[in-house]
Amino acid sequence: MPAEAERASSATTSLTQAERTALSDRAMIEAAKELLLERGIEKTTLAAIGERAGYSRGLASYRYGTKAGLFDAVCRSIARSWLDVLNERVGVQTGTEAMCTALDSFFEFVSRHPQDAQVLQILYGAAASPEAEYRQTSADIHQRQLDDVAAWVRAGIDEGSIRPDVDPRSVATHYIAYISGMTYLWLISPESVDFQKANDDMKRHLRVSLRIQ
Repeated sequence: MPAEAERASSATTSLTQAERTALSDRAMIEAAKELLLERGIEKTTLAAIGERAGYSRGLASYRYGTKAGLFDAVCRSIARSWLDVLNERVGVQTGTEAMCTALDSFFEFVSRHPQDAQVLQILYGAAASPEAEYRQTSADIHQRQLDDVAAWVRAGIDEGSIRPDVDPRSVATHYIAYISGMTYLWLISPESVDFQKANDDMKRHLRVSLRIQ
């Protein structure tokens, strides 16, 4: 065995069981993302995911039960990464400024991780099917986004930076619909969509339409 392989094997052996489990989980999630982009949902199998990750054909089935179970984990993993970026950038901001910062942060995230954004679009699209086993995960992620935006709007109303007659839930719905639609258009046809300009226009619209006259 080559020296580098021996060192890698030794390092893996020295890990705890929990660390080895976390390592294999990350590897299988990354493998699933690669295969989804290469083959799509129908042709991505648990056996192929296990092999691509460097483990046995049966490990993915043992760990996640079904292909939908692994796709559920993929959705949650990418969503957590995005929420980490969002929470760091938005911080304690509320109201319109929180919404504008989130738009900048989202554009930054999809620009740096376009493959993750594309994987989410693939899975979200399939989740719309009534038979999708990970449908609830997609619904939960979108609900969290709606709740966050609505909370920013309510805080802006309380602080006096947003008009009191604004409906927080309606604003949040339009806001999330914009992000979802723009992401889809940009990933499908990036050369025909200026995501940055659209975001700048959206930020101006938010500041004008929500401010107290």
